[in-house]
Amino acid sequence: MRISRLLFATALFFAIITFPVFSFADHEDPTFFVQIIVGEFLDILKSEENKDVQGEKILNLLQASFDFRSITESLLKGLRVSDADKSALTEIFPVLLQMRYGVFVKSSDSFTVKYERSEFLYAGLEAVVYTHTKVPAHDLALNYKLRHRDGNWKIYDITVGDVSLVGNYRAQIHKVLSQRSFADLLSHLEKMVGKKVSAVDSR
Repeated sequence: MRISRLLFATALFFAIITFPVFSFADHEDPTFFVQIIVGEFLDILKSEENKDVQGEKILNLLQASFDFRSITESLLKGLRVSDADKSALTEIFPVLLQMRYGVFVKSSDSFTVKYERSEFLYAGLEAVVYTHTKVPAHDLALNYKLRHRDGNWKIYDITVGDVSLVGNYRAQIHKVLSQRSFADLLSHLEKMVGKKVSAVDSR
């Protein structure tokens, strides 16, 4: 269990490095997309010493490169949840990811990424970018799942080996909601990230 949590905390960080500050409408190669975004993330780490500003920039990257609406739908699959509750989770989840990156990465020199290959799925509308990623004391097969929409790639999941980041969080959320209300879940997440989200129906 501790190893699993360690891997997914690491995966949460690498989720953060996959996000563009400009349009990739002209670039159909998902590997190129990931490479450019990793470079943008490294530039933030190298050039921005103010941790608050650094965190804000990374959060902006997250919100632009991930399909958080799709991720929320996957996290809550099989549950009866109101649209307001879904919106609240969609709002807070990027902040949670943004916080996790600092657990393992202290500088731009603390990890390396080797891009193995990419695989297209569903008539080229989805893709998986396979990477071999090293962080201090860890060697990971880290893979990005992307979907092409409105002229851009968006990430909708990350896997460490064969284990899905979204699937892992979905299992945790379902377990919590089997015992507590959605309001309790959001309250807990708000305390973790120090951020209030919009009021939900269950409150």
